[in-house]
Amino acid sequence: MDIIDHPAGLVVGPGLFRMPADVYHSDPAPEPSLSSSLAKVLVEKSAEHAYAMHPRLGRAPDAEDAESSRAMQTGTAAHRLILGAGAELVVVDADDWRTKAAKEARAAAVTAGKAPVLRLDHATAATLARRVTGRLARVPDCEGFFDAPAEVVGIVRHPSGAWLRAMFDRIEVRRDRIILWDVKTGQQSAAPQDLGRRIEGMAMEVQAALYVDVAERLFPRMSGRVSFRWVFCENEAPNAVTVAEIDAATLHIGRRKLAVALHRWNEARTSDVWPGYPAEIIRPEFPDWAAKRWGEREGEPTLARVNFDLNASPFRPLDWDRAA
Repeated sequence: MDIIDHPAGLVVGPGLFRMPADVYHSDPAPEPSLSSSLAKVLVEKSAEHAYAMHPRLGRAPDAEDAESSRAMQTGTAAHRLILGAGAELVVVDADDWRTKAAKEARAAAVTAGKAPVLRLDHATAATLARRVTGRLARVPDCEGFFDAPAEVVGIVRHPSGAWLRAMFDRIEVRRDRIILWDVKTGQQSAAPQDLGRRIEGMAMEVQAALYVDVAERLFPRMSGRVSFRWVFCENEAPNAVTVAEIDAATLHIGRRKLAVALHRWNEARTSDVWPGYPAEIIRPEFPDWAAKRWGEREGEPTLARVNFDLNASPFRPLDWDRAA
């Protein structure tokens, strides 16, 4: 597996690359490319939203991302410590970001392309990383995670003409298959019974579909033999871990959504028209589950005396007919 070092600028063609995170997020593909984050926006929002957030299209060159939360900074630090790759951490000796000195240290780190983290949050991240790696080592068939190349960028051109890019947390190339690893830290539960809802709620199946597509185009002999795995980690003690591999049904849905994203992306790129939401009055559909839940409530004893005919209330005044 050949990985090309690419410290800055645009790449000349498809391949696997090592590059700083800010270079990846600035979009180093030969033409403006589609990432999994943009694909999700195209599916869940609109082409207008995708244009506005794309680093080489609608986003102003000097636009700054909103300050990340402490939970996100802890997750970034843990991510760096688990993978041994990514932006260099800068530990700021402060209890929070409210002081002038802390704010200046944070700004300096961001300007230098580094990841600032408070002292206590770094300690939390270090504990999380230690526990995650220890737990992961006990999960069967996860041995290859630790030696697989980390933070590797894949860039390909899709047959539709669109350029795709992906940053693999780890890419493990075995003799007969490829495993793409994605580490997810956060405050959310990593309990197995909660993951289906979490995957759907964050459209993670779109990311998996795009990443698998990129890997299969870079390794055509492995087509149909690329697996995508998440390592879900809880930020809070005891820092539980669940390893989940996407199944065929979920990946199929992800590919269908990716097809929608590609269609909207190519259509907008070709026409240079980036439509937003419909310019018309719409009638939102009330969810079936909510209607069913309310129907069940109407049968409750506490509502037995309610007359749901708004024109036949028992509290109607006697002089109602003379009311204005």
